[in-house]
Amino acid sequence: MLMVWKIRANKNFTLQNGKAMLEPFFSEVQRLDYEDSLAVTNLDDLIEYIYSLSSMTSLSSVPKEEIREVLAKFVVDGVLNVPKEYGMFCCRKAEN
Repeated sequence: MLMVWKIRANKNFTLQNGKAMLEPFFSEVQRLDYEDSLAVTNLDDLIEYIYSLSSMTSLSSVPKEEIREVLAKFVVDGVLNVPKEYGMFCCRKAEN
């Protein structure tokens, strides 16, 4: 079983795959979600933030105005609502 943990430890643990990764080690795994969102009123600030992320370097070939046009389609009453996904897992191990 130790070898399985080493293999799994090399993979990213996320809210989407965390339950499946924890279930082999716990008798009960419950995912608790926290709903949240970000209200963006300045698309240019959001675009600059996106371009500053190292994980978004593939966007460097896309003109900022093109990204702005796509995002603007989702603006309602001057606000772009960006959902954020947060949560946690509560786990229990069966008593022997």
